[in-house]
Amino acid sequence: MTTTIQVKDDVQQMLDRLKKEIDAKSYDEVIRYLFKKAKRMDRSHFGSLPKLESFQREEIDRLD
Repeated sequence: MTTTIQVKDDVQQMLDRLKKEIDAKSYDEVIRYLFKKAKRMDRSHFGSLPKLESFQREEIDRLD
């Protein structure tokens, strides 16, 4: 099943550029690529701050 969607001219241009960049054969491939890329961003950011010191609890509880 195919459908038509309406996008602004600047979005069409961005899709065209990305289509060429990733060597996609259709806009469907471009949109699927964008969805996959967006889903990968939801994963943990483990390792994104390598210089951050590891967390250590203080011996004294400050809330007493």
